[in-house]
Amino acid sequence: MDMFQEDTLSSATSSPASSLCTPSPHPHGSSWVQELSHDQQGLRLISLLYQCAAEVAAGAFDRANFYLEQITQLASLDAPHTLQRLAAVFADALARKLLNLVPGLSRALLPTGPGSPAEAHLVPAARRHLFDVLPFMKLAYLTTNHAVLEAMEGERFVHVVDLSGPAANPVQWIALFHAFRSRRGGPPHLRVTAVHDAKEFLASMACVLAREAEAFDIPFQFSAVEARLEDLDADALRHLFRVRSGEALAVSVVGQLHRLLAADDAGGGRSSRHVHVPGSSCLTPVQIIARSSPSSFGELLERELNTRLQLSPDYSPVLSISPQSSPVPGQQQQREKAPKLGSFLRAVRALSPKIMVVAEPEANHNAPTFMERFEEALNYYASLFDCLERASAAQAHRCAGERARAERLVLGEEIRGVVAREGAERKERHERLARWARRMEAAGMERVGLSYDGMMEARKLLQSCGWGGGGDDSAYQVAHDASGKAFFFCWHRKPLYSVSAWRPAA
Repeated sequence: MDMFQEDTLSSATSSPASSLCTPSPHPHGSSWVQELSHDQQGLRLISLLYQCAAEVAAGAFDRANFYLEQITQLASLDAPHTLQRLAAVFADALARKLLNLVPGLSRALLPTGPGSPAEAHLVPAARRHLFDVLPFMKLAYLTTNHAVLEAMEGERFVHVVDLSGPAANPVQWIALFHAFRSRRGGPPHLRVTAVHDAKEFLASMACVLAREAEAFDIPFQFSAVEARLEDLDADALRHLFRVRSGEALAVSVVGQLHRLLAADDAGGGRSSRHVHVPGSSCLTPVQIIARSSPSSFGELLERELNTRLQLSPDYSPVLSISPQSSPVPGQQQQREKAPKLGSFLRAVRALSPKIMVVAEPEANHNAPTFMERFEEALNYYASLFDCLERASAAQAHRCAGERARAERLVLGEEIRGVVAREGAERKERHERLARWARRMEAAGMERVGLSYDGMMEARKLLQSCGWGGGGDDSAYQVAHDASGKAFFFCWHRKPLYSVSAWRPAA
């Protein structure tokens, strides 16, 4: 790596505005790229991303720009290799983060939504592609339905509230129709209330479900609430959802509950203390990508990551909570108080649901420091990019453009949400299950164990779709968490999503 001149180093401590006026150093041409082998380019990319993130965190425009220039010579959104495309998305997020130090320029130049406004209509199709080729949402729907079915045994009037918003899909409830129809005693009178901010989606969902319910001869009613989850009035949930006495209530929320943490920035959490399990064969996500390359590159990349993340080679990202690390309840509640989320969960508890099922990304993207969030996001989304690459390669009939749109418009937007944004605009505040458990318990909820039958159904789904049997020898796994009551959906033994079930504590 070329050394910076003294004037460049000193400019890193200047104000953002003055840094913009100072010429930034840049590599002399791009010949250095051709001199690197593919393995060396990948290793250089990882190093450049970490160095760039550190300079962005310091607000050093010149030095961050220097690294961004080098990254963009090695990476692009349409590159053939996964790591190059991942690096291009992270470079975009880091550049946006840097530009946010000059709010006027940022607001003038950067769109606030996914991609450009002209691409907004492509987002639903990109989400559908992810749903089609990756198992995680299907597993979340199936596991949720199984938990609801078990909780509603013997109930004649059932009300399901779907809070999944953009992650909602009518196929989840069509599958529940199937399950209810085949249960002993016949199906219940079923009412589904869906919360979504798109009127067209709600109207379409109502038509689809009404048609399917009629075909299954299930008494059915649909209610629509046109709103975003984070905009709901916690004090008016009973009225909004039209909760009725005599109905058994179930609440489902897939991949959205974390958005309530952005409503009050003080609710952003500190990373949980945890212990790593030594001797595990679990790989970090970027190591998985590396091992699909020649061994020399894999070894170099693992060494680079182990140095930067201060991990031993047998590091396992599967977490278990140490009993000694549990804080004093009063202190923990005071430190983690999140008014919007806490009041919402307490309001849900007041509705007395028989079950509330929560599916969330299993990642710590709500850490207090930028570098912690960056490191976590790089490894987490490396796994998702790798999953998507493998799935797309296995379906040769699918256009590579669909994969590219999903990477850019869905995963890329999430990465920008984690890396580039702050305050109330940082919606992607994913947290790990252990932390969600503390939040739920603080709101007066207790765990409902997900059954072994539910796990077997999830593994059957993986097998039937050609994703393996879900066991230890599969690329995808369904596993219990440390408590044995919740599920992790894993890629190469790294948990990527969690599903847990809750009810009001006695």
